Order: sequence, then C-alpha cells, then structure tokens
Amino acid sequence: MALRLTIACGDYDRTRRVIDGRVAVLGCTPEFVAASHEEMFARAFTSADFDVTELSFSRYIANTARGTSPYIGIPVFTSRVFRHSAIYIRTDRGIARPEDLRGRRAGVREYANTASLVARGMLEDEYGVRAGDLHWRVGDVDHAERENITVPELPSGFDVQVVGAGSLLSDMLAAGELDLLVDYQPPRCFSENQAIARLFPDHEAAERDYFARTGIFPIMHLIGIRRSIVEREPWVAVSLLRAFTEAKDAAIADLWSPGALKISLPWVSEEFARTRHLMGADFWPYGIAVNRAAIESLTRYAHAQGLTRRRVAIEELFAGPVLAS
Repeated sequence: MALRLTIACGDYDRTRRVIDGRVAVLGCTPEFVAASHEEMFARAFTSADFDVTELSFSRYIANTARGTSPYIGIPVFTSRVFRHSAIYIRTDRGIARPEDLRGRRAGVREYANTASLVARGMLEDEYGVRAGDLHWRVGDVDHAERENITVPELPSGFDVQVVGAGSLLSDMLAAGELDLLVDYQPPRCFSENQAIARLFPDHEAAERDYFARTGIFPIMHLIGIRRSIVEREPWVAVSLLRAFTEAKDAAIADLWSPGALKISLPWVSEEFARTRHLMGADFWPYGIAVNRAAIESLTRYAHAQGLTRRRVAIEELFAGPVLAS
C-alpha cells in the first residue's frame, strides 16, 4: 500500500510536475497543501502540520542547532536567489561602496530570514562588513503584517531591535530614519523616492561576477521530511529526491524551446544560453556534493551572525539515505 504524505511547497515550474502528478513519487500518494511561504514556515516550526514541507533554510539551521527541528532535510532546493539586489540605501548618506555601511542603521523585515542572512554573509565575505558592524532595526516593510514581531536571542555584539509600533521600514528609510534596508523585494519607497537606490546599481553584473568567482548560487529554501517518517521509512527520502529532481530537470528543459516558446518571455532561449554559459548545464542543481560550498556558506553565516551557538555540520541537516547525493 502506498504511503500517504501531506506535502506543502511552492508552486514553481520546478515543482509543478510533482504537484500535478505528471511525476510520481514512487511508493507514495501525495496530498499537496496550498499555503504561503510564511504560513508553511510558521506551521512547520510550531505545530509540524505537514509530513513534507518547504522550509526556510536559515530557520531550519537554527532549529537543527537547538535540536528542535521536527524535520530532516533532503537536498531539494526549491528557492535560490542572489541577494546583491536586496540592499537599498539612501543616496545622501555618503554610502558609495559596501564598506561605507559600517556603523549604519539598517532595516530588515526579519533578522533571521535567509534573504538577510545571505545578504549579510556576502557583505562580510566580499567586503569585510560584519553583521555586528551595523545597527539592525526589525519591522514590517510596506504595510503592517504582524501583531507581534520578535528578534532571536543573540550573543553580545549584535544590536538588533524591533521598531516602534506602527512604524514601517519603507517609511523610515524614506524619512531618513534608516540608512539602508535589506529586503527580498523592492520596498515601496524605492519607486517613490529619488533618494533611495540599490547599493549595487547593476546588481545582475555583481551577482554574475560573484558566481564566477565563488561558484555559489545562494540557497533560500529546501524540502524537509518529518523525522519520524524517515526513521520508519528511510526510502521515502530517496523517492522524494528522485521525483523533485525529475520535475526540476523537465522544467529546465522547457526553457530551451526556440521553435515554439513554452515560457512567455520573448528572449527566454537567449537568457537560458547565457545562464548555461556562466553556470553550467545544471545551473539549478539538487544534491549535496555539488552544493557543498553553498550549504556550508549558510551554516557559516548563521554562526557568524549569532543565529547558532555552534557551526552545524552538513550531516546534521540531511537524511542519511541522501547524504551521498
């Protein structure tokens, strides 16, 4: 009898064939749950509602370090994004280069989310600007989303505080109460205020150069399986990895269809060719070996930025049956 699994994950081109059943999860009958990322992550780390779920990588590392994660990962990386584009500055504060960020007041929606973790890690690796060199202010960005905003417990040396009730980070940046803002999407003030610009104006060029030198395509999310399921049915980890990999490979193949475009962008085939030239044929790889540098960068960042009291090992993050992937 097939094992029934509830699965919560984003509806991406790379997951859609598993969601709609075109790619089977061998030995399993999946039941997919539609939910926003925030809902998925909250439910995963509080009530562990799903058998299989997409996880915030930074929160997963922190929970693993504390020994409180109900999930164990498989190297299916559903979200990956370079984060040079995520840093917005005021142009009237003498910030001409990343090194000028030291001592500044920076807004961030959540200190512990993966987008800000990666942006801060890149700043330290590339420019020597550490998380502790800035004053971090945490709050909602463009509109009120949360009744209660908390910050993680951090060691000494980090100034991370919640902004006042009713304050929005986009408004604070526009008003000059912040020097910069780190966010995974452009804040409202970016289009409304000429004094707001990206720290890296040509962020794509900076990100391509970063990849060419480091080989790192930053990972944001991964898939986790309830630990009790893997302990009882270890084959499930392999079956899910195979299914998600097959679906992702098919989605990548769809990007190259110059005869009749499958993706509704006029020059998608040209961009596909440029990306492969820089990043290789499998530019969105799953598995541990090929992603080791990207995974280790996240565990290093989490420790350096105070989110974990120790460096988490890769072997702690992934299910035993897929460690050789």
